[in-house]
Amino acid sequence: MRKQLIAAGITTAVGVTGLVGVNVVNAATDTSSSTNPMSSLVDAIASKFSLNKDDVQAVFDEQRDKMEAEREAEAKQEVAQLVTDGKLTQEQADKINAKRAELKAEREAAKDSNDDKTREEMKDAMKSRLDELKQWASDNDIDEQYLRYVMGGGHGHGPGGPGMRPESSDDSSS
Repeated sequence: MRKQLIAAGITTAVGVTGLVGVNVVNAATDTSSSTNPMSSLVDAIASKFSLNKDDVQAVFDEQRDKMEAEREAEAKQEVAQLVTDGKLTQEQADKINAKRAELKAEREAAKDSNDDKTREEMKDAMKSRLDELKQWASDNDIDEQYLRYVMGGGHGHGPGGPGMRPESSDDSSS
């Protein structure tokens, strides 16, 4: 019985790995969806449940917009809390919020510009952008630990890596 379970587990793992590999190859070779990383999932759901692809895409778009708005509101709330806690001035918080909005607009405008870049070129551009942001933070007397609110909304993104929080954070729910 145990050998059968192990064999079934291995077979399932191999099958899932194969499916994931096929989907990755399909996504990589589908040039029509290069700007939409979820298009293969949208296609799969539409096909599986006999739904209109545009309707499924609309649901994905609505959810993405909703989640972005929630992340933005949460980031602003966290930055406001840093002001309340005396870790940032209101002026610094305003600059962080403005810079985050500026970077979001830049990302939207440059969505398709990375299509022709190699991985190394994108990596170099990101490093250069991070260096610029560090200089911006220094120029505005903002500790680098708060750059995560500029780049990723404060959820462990940016300098310091995943899960990093400001030192002496008293908020156990974060």
